[in-house]
Amino acid sequence: MEFPLLETERLILRQLTLDDAQDLLEYFSLEEVMEYYDLEAFKSLEDAQQIIQHFNSEFEKGKGFRWALQLKSNGKVIGTCGYHNWYREHFKAEIGYELNPLFWRQSYMKEAILPILTFGLESMRLHRVDAFIDPANISSEKLLTSISFQEEGMLRDYFFEKGRFVDAKIFGLINK
Repeated sequence: MEFPLLETERLILRQLTLDDAQDLLEYFSLEEVMEYYDLEAFKSLEDAQQIIQHFNSEFEKGKGFRWALQLKSNGKVIGTCGYHNWYREHFKAEIGYELNPLFWRQSYMKEAILPILTFGLESMRLHRVDAFIDPANISSEKLLTSISFQEEGMLRDYFFEKGRFVDAKIFGLINK
């Protein structure tokens, strides 16, 4: 299967390449981005290359898709969004995303996530899409509820991240 290419008004959504490592390092190295991420802030170009290889490996294994969010205006990659933990037999997957803070509050993630959801519901035949977020991540909660995800509850001490247990709010979207 070829990696699906999607487009929006301002973005090209495509597979990540190692050429994107510098753009990813620019924001994955920031504590404000990594605050709600299960990884430490990146320290080197190699860290960015490793996550690109991980995302592409998950696609090659049939476990998910992770799109680069590339600006049409200048080719810069400003974030990623996609599916992981894809369970075909249960028709479900989790969605995850992150965005360079220079582009926060400009509706880029909402613009990207909508065609990605359509792809998931139609082409991947998903019945359910889950999103797990840190309860303090109000921006992510606002994004999810604005695109019809329903809050389903709090999972206490659900993840072990950066040496401690953290809670997770679960949101779900059902394909009806």
